[in-house]
Order: sequence, then structure tokens, then C-alpha cells
Amino acid sequence: MISRAGVSSLFSAFLLSALSVGFTACGSDSNSASDEAPPEYSSAAKSSASVKSSDSGTQTSSESKPTSSASSSKPKSSASSETTSSEEILNEAKNVIKGTCAPTNPIISKGEIGEWKFYREGEGDIFDQILAPFAWAFEGAATTNVQGNGMDKVTIRYPDAGSFAAYLNVDGNDIACESIQVQGIPIVINSCKPNRSTAKAGETITWTVDAESESPITAYTWTSAYGELSGSGTSGSIIANSAMHKQSVSATVAVTNADNSVVKYACDGVSVVDPESVDLILPLGSINDADYGEKVLPTLPDSLFIPAQTATTVQIPAGAKSGCIVGCKPRLGSDYTNTQIFWDSDDPLTSFAYFTPNGCAPGKKYTVTASVTVICVAN
Repeated sequence: MISRAGVSSLFSAFLLSALSVGFTACGSDSNSASDEAPPEYSSAAKSSASVKSSDSGTQTSSESKPTSSASSSKPKSSASSETTSSEEILNEAKNVIKGTCAPTNPIISKGEIGEWKFYREGEGDIFDQILAPFAWAFEGAATTNVQGNGMDKVTIRYPDAGSFAAYLNVDGNDIACESIQVQGIPIVINSCKPNRSTAKAGETITWTVDAESESPITAYTWTSAYGELSGSGTSGSIIANSAMHKQSVSATVAVTNADNSVVKYACDGVSVVDPESVDLILPLGSINDADYGEKVLPTLPDSLFIPAQTATTVQIPAGAKSGCIVGCKPRLGSDYTNTQIFWDSDDPLTSFAYFTPNGCAPGKKYTVTASVTVICVAN
């Protein structure tokens, strides 16, 4: 067994030699700030299915800029051969080296090789890591166990699809690694749409997913950061509440098929407003007043405007008459042709310069969304 002092002397001599000829290190300092960080991933979030676009975490609709858990081409492992156990005798465990472990690519296709890496944390240094005994164990892999001193990176082939765990004993310390998702027959998710673009507190938001696969789809699992969803089929629902006011509420669906492929998909968001939480009391006057002229509008404070693409609760001011008239303008004159205003409806106003909202009277509240930043005035 090599001593730590012996390793230090050999390493220093080796380093001096490498300055003139270059070398590839047999170990890596996985605690260095310059090393790549452990990959962020969700064990069931990736797929090799064809989709419209992709990124690194969860597939989304084309309207909401996808961060895909699937891609139009199968993800490939950078490894070309499988790791085998070292023939050397394992060193005695010192219980110094600790850390985490994860696949460098958390999604691969059935039959491909997955690469696993150990990330050192806390005590110990690169010399301790080189000497430390590593014993890896894998679920669902062609090779279930490999071991060796300093074996901080291994490559393993997976013949079957599914989500598989891995375990590592490093320097006598047990670690449960992040899982790897091995995809089989692809799943394609075409869309996941809500039943409304804007919801008031108390209303139900329902998303419906359109997914297909040559292997029968066996499960739809719905989740949301905004609360628990009901439904386990192609639709999932949540009831909007006042805590969601002015939030874009979204849901995620995980689709599984009989070949153990899994794709997670981020559905389109819904703007939620609480009709009792007034964001803006409309100014009193006429939209054609000089106070709201085209050159004046850009100089007015932001607090008078309804922000673009933001569901806003507005209130008719005291002093307005019953059956009042409302007029709106975009803040920038160049936005006139792009202006759409949704006043308590999923349908845009046909005319926004002058209109009489249903029930218009002092204190009346409305939910308003505009395509661009606008100002609305009541009289």
C-alpha cells in the first residue's frame, strides 16, 4: 500500500515532467472550484423522444420556450467503453473522503453507456481521494459492481429502460447517488394547454396534455409548485386562490409508457388575480384630455399604467358616474397597432378608445390584461 507521503513525492515529480510533455491525470480534484458542479436533474425528467425543442430540464410547449426533457436526437454518452474493477487490493478505508455522486448525463437511451462521477465535499484533499477505496453498485446495469482505489468516475452500460439508482462506498462512507433515467420507446408531447388564460381566485384551472407513443402510455402524474392537483389522466386541475394573485400558475405532467420511458412537460402558465385585491384605481377623466396626450404619457409614473401581459385588478374611482365610460391608450404611440385589451374576458375589446364596461359604477372592480403597457381612464 502506497503511503500519502510517497504519493505526494511521486505526484510532484510527475507534475514537473508533465510541464514539458503534457499529461492526463489519473485522478481529479473534484473539490476544486474550477471543476464542473454536479448536474442538476430530475431522475424521471428526461427522454430521448422527438419533440419540438429542448434544453436541460423539463419539456414545455412551443409558446413558452421549452426546456426539454426530451430531444429530437437521442442523447449520447461520452463514454465508449465500460469500467471494470481494478485488480489492485483496496486500500484501508480512513473515513476521510465524503461527498455526492451522480450521472454526468441523467438521461441516456436503452443500450447506451452511462457515466457516473463522485464529487468530493468537506474534509480530505486530492491525495486522500487518490488513495481512497471506491466500491460502486448499480441497479439495472449490465455490470452491477465495480471497485478500485481512487475510482471517482465510472462508465456502465444499461440494457433496459427505466429509472435506476446507484450507490457508492467511498473511503468507508456510504452514499446514495442520484438516479439515471434510461429511455426506451420515445414519448412525444405535443402540448399541455390550460382551459383559460386568466383565472380569478376561486376558479378552477384545468390543463390537458396531448401525448403519443408507439408504446402504450401507462401513467400521467401531475404536480405544481402552487399546490396539489387533482386528476391522474390526461387532465389535471387546481383551484386558484388569493395567494396566487398576479402569479403565472403552471403545472408539470410526467408521462410514462409501457417501455418505462418518462417525459416531464411544463404546461402553459395561467395568470391568476384576486378580484378583491385592487392593484390600480383608474384615474378620473377623459382619455382625450391633454393630461393623457401622446407626448405626455411616457412621462407619467408607472403606477398609473396596466403593465403589459400582466393580469391586473382595476377599480372604477369614486366620482365616476353609473354607466361610466372608459377609454384606454398604449403608453407608447408606436404600440397602437399591437394593442389588445382583455376586460373581464378571454376575448379582446373590439374598441378600447371608448367603451362602457358591464356594470360600470364607482367601486366596481374588473380584471384587465393588455398586450402592451396601457393607461385606462374612467369618467
